[in-house]
Amino acid sequence: MKHNTYGALTMLAVALMISVPTLQAQSRVRADVPFAFSLEQTSMPAGGYEVSSIEDKVLAVRNLGTGQARLLIASMHVEVSQASGTPHAKLVFNKYGDQYFLSQIWDGQSQSGIALSESKREKELKMASTNLSGPETVIIAMK
Repeated sequence: MKHNTYGALTMLAVALMISVPTLQAQSRVRADVPFAFSLEQTSMPAGGYEVSSIEDKVLAVRNLGTGQARLLIASMHVEVSQASGTPHAKLVFNKYGDQYFLSQIWDGQSQSGIALSESKREKELKMASTNLSGPETVIIAMK
């Protein structure tokens, strides 16, 4: 019994030593989004948001007020590049009428970000749109 407890505590200590550097390496940025929006198939309310990197290809988008969160697997989305210069952390939304859809996430760490797939609802609004130039683009800076 003592041997099992000692083994379990040793494993826990090793797991904590490994996870601490990983937690410190996480990238976290925040933004105040003044409107409700859709993230993939989920409605997200207006408010403060934190985007964090959980692992190399996993992002979490969390509402700071409600705690509501969505995990995004970056490898399932298209990586996009911006022009050279200083990278800026930002959220990019497509706006159709009074509806907003999160379309890109830029972490500000590199010249690349991820482009999210259009939801079924966004595709419907895009087809019904009379605006031939496409949706209005709204950018929210993160800090």
